[in-house]
Amino acid sequence: METKTSGSPRIKRHTLIIKKALQAKFILLVMASVFFAVCLVGWEIYYTFGRDIVRDLMDPGLYELFQQLSRVLVAKIAIYMAVVGIVAVFLSHKLAGPIYRFEKSAHVLGGGDLTHRVHLRKGDELMDLQDEFNSMAEALHVRVAKDRQLAQRIAGQMQDLTKGKDISPDLARRLKELETEVNHLTADFKV
Repeated sequence: METKTSGSPRIKRHTLIIKKALQAKFILLVMASVFFAVCLVGWEIYYTFGRDIVRDLMDPGLYELFQQLSRVLVAKIAIYMAVVGIVAVFLSHKLAGPIYRFEKSAHVLGGGDLTHRVHLRKGDELMDLQDEFNSMAEALHVRVAKDRQLAQRIAGQMQDLTKGKDISPDLARRLKELETEVNHLTADFKV
């Protein structure tokens, strides 16, 4: 759904998963990184604090308490990982949404609509790429518009030449064919 605000269109998305493969890889990468870090830190704490300090230097009852707390810590880690997963979904959406818009915009631009521009939501990533993409589209638009004007001038001059009385019918026919070809040079572009 697009709604207009001051200046440029604002795009609202209600779907969090836009590019499943990309977002799944991103989410798994984030979760694996966090899980690996938590495991490393947890392992270090368990062995440094639990095995060496509690078991060897203090009351054995404290060691049993430490083991119970370790089980609670594992449950908390599972909850933390679920929260990290949810946050990763939202973060991946901030990347996948703009990438999806760029893919669609590239398809529209590739189809010949040189008036199309990318409009990302405020806060989306890749805003610099949006500006560069839109600058590229504008430059193409200007060049094709100039080429279209030149083609129209050339076609007009060819048309004038075919109206001359001292021109052979064969040359007039060939000029008419060239005029038609010149008129179709930029016909596939929307400018």
